[in-house]
This record gives sequence, C-alpha cells and structure tokens, in this order.
Amino acid sequence: MRPLTRLDRFRGCLLGLAVGDALGAPLEGLSAQQIRAHYGLVVDYVDGARAWKKKPYRWRMPGLYSDDTQQALALCDTLLEQRRVDPDRLAGLYMSLATPKGAYVGAHRGVGRSFRQVLADLERGIPPLEAGQLSAGVGAAMRIAPVALYFEDEPHSVFDAVMNASLMTHRDIRSLAGAFAVAHAVRRLSAGEARDPSFLLWLAADVSREEERIATGFSHVVTSLTCHRRSVSRAIAHVESLLELPRDRAFSALVEEANRHGAEPACKRPTMGFPPACIPTCLYLLMTTECFEEAVIDVINLGGDTDTAGAILGALAGAHYGVDAIPSKWLAGLQNREPIDHRAYALHDRSVDGLDIPDLIAREHELSNKEAECRENLLAHSQNGGDLGANRVY
Repeated sequence: MRPLTRLDRFRGCLLGLAVGDALGAPLEGLSAQQIRAHYGLVVDYVDGARAWKKKPYRWRMPGLYSDDTQQALALCDTLLEQRRVDPDRLAGLYMSLATPKGAYVGAHRGVGRSFRQVLADLERGIPPLEAGQLSAGVGAAMRIAPVALYFEDEPHSVFDAVMNASLMTHRDIRSLAGAFAVAHAVRRLSAGEARDPSFLLWLAADVSREEERIATGFSHVVTSLTCHRRSVSRAIAHVESLLELPRDRAFSALVEEANRHGAEPACKRPTMGFPPACIPTCLYLLMTTECFEEAVIDVINLGGDTDTAGAILGALAGAHYGVDAIPSKWLAGLQNREPIDHRAYALHDRSVDGLDIPDLIAREHELSNKEAECRENLLAHSQNGGDLGANRVY
C-alpha cells in the first residue's frame, strides 16, 4: 500500500464528510431500535421512506447530503474566494441558498429551527456576527472541516477563521468549542498524526486553550461561560478512559458525561446534537474501529443526529484513512461527488486554477429540485399501492 499523501487526506476528509452526511440524512431522528426494525443494519444509502411513511418531507434522495455538507461547501467557496472566512460573504451564500426570499429554506436541505431563525435574522438585516443562537447545538462543528484543511499550515489563523464561521449561528461556548474540537482534530489527522490515546489528550489541550481564549476575548458575546467554560475539553479528555470498556458501557458513559455538561433536553443517546455528546462519541468510534467503513456504519446506526454525526466522523475518518479507504460504492452513489472532490483539490492547492467547480447556488438548487422530484415519485408510488420497502431505481 502506498503512503498516504496530504492530498489523499484532504480528499478523504471532504468526501468523507459528504458521504457520512448522505448516509445519515434519511435516518435523522430515528432511534437505533427504529433503524434496526425498518432496515436491519444500514450499510448503504437509503431514501428513508420505509421509516418515515407518514412524513414524506423526511424522504431523501439516496446519496444526497443535507445542509451539513451544503454549509461546508459554502465555507470552502468563501475560503477559496476570499482567502479567509468573510462573515458577510458566507452569510450571502447562506441567504442565496435560501431564496426565494422570505422562505428561509429554499435549497437548504434538512435545516433545523435554529438555522432557520438565523436565516430570518440575516434577512432582517441582523449583522452576521450577531445572528448566533443561544442553544448549544453542534451545527458549527459539522461544517468546520474546510477551515482546518485550508489553514493546516497556518495554525495561528485557525482561531479567527473558526470564530468567524461559527458566531453567525452559535454563541454558546460549548458550540464554539465543539467547532474548535473538530477543526483541531482534522488539522492533526490530515497532518498524519497517529490515531492513539495521546491524540485525545493533545486534542483536549487544544480545545481547552481555545475555550480560555473565547472566555477572555468574547465574554460580551458568548454565553454559558460560568457553568460550561471547559465542558468540551473535559468531555474529550474523558473519552481516553473509555477505550477499553465494552461498547455498551462506553456509550452509557458518554451519555452520562454529556449530561454533566448541561444537555437540554437531557441526553438519552450518544449521538445527540449536543457537542459534549456527539463529538466525543465520534472520537470514541474513530479510536475503536479499524477502517472508515466500520466507523461510519457504527455511528449512523446509533440513530439520533445521524447526518451530523456521520458528517463529523466521516470528516475525521477520511482525514485519517484517506480517500481510498472510502468504499467505492459510497463514492459512486454520492450526488455531486466531482465538484466536492475538486474543492478538496482546491483547498490543498489554495487555488481553483484548472478545476471545474460549478456555481454552488445553482448546483444546490438543482439538487434540491431533483430530490423534490424523487420525493414526488415515491409519494405517487405509495399512493398507487406500491411497496415503500421495495428496491427502486432513481
């Protein structure tokens, strides 16, 4: 086997993010038990119709990623155009995806209530760095990998870039620290650092340093500093003590630790969309599995916030194992694969020269329209008495 190159890791990270997201998107909100009941073990793309028979809006076109990857691609394009994270440019891309104006959804796929509120606030003229919501969600972390790749050789630039990418949607320190956790993990893995227990401790130290910097410089903006100033770094450090435990006990311990850091509502599964739950769980699976495929299958079958957990772990595992470790069937079935891959090349070279990268807004509207047609076909099939569990060609 040839040695992994830096480019292999960049491509693995960005494509891995999209693959993990696309695998998890149709399962979002289901429990592990529900996934097993409807699908057995999910090992490939599904449309979600079997599990969401009465909620057609939850049906997904197989291989199509959600807003998690869309936001990551918007970050890619902002970095490549501006050579930094320009909040105004990033906000413009988010709003362009949300057209027609006033809809607050547009081409965005699977956005949650908090992000819809951000879009509404941006539409009303709220400045981008003042639009962040107070809830401790994991959305800032799910999209942040491109920042880590672009600034891999400039660690001093990571702080401002992550803050500019994250404050637009999140102001809770746990959300911001979660974004730093994923950014520093991707930065270390794409540089070839070993996947061993010391990695977790170095990463916890990275995050602790950033938590202190946030608390010192952004106390006028950031919330939850009194009780949760060190929540994410402590939750990451805690993972190191779980690596030798049986899997079920480790997952229970991850849930217990997340609840110590103020999960609201209380955390019931390790893949809850809450940084002290989802990110340590992804790191635990990265450490206790042996390949990209095993890691991603394990995380999406846990249920919960499956698209985000899939995106985060896909990015981490892709940065570690490289693009060739992603199963070929997953790459072949990934919608919009080539433009995503080209962006990975561009992040690596810091240039789009010679690369065919279609306009993000036009392509995402095209894909969302294509998914809507897929959903209409599924709905017509079911209304005509068709089996939603049958194999279909898209």
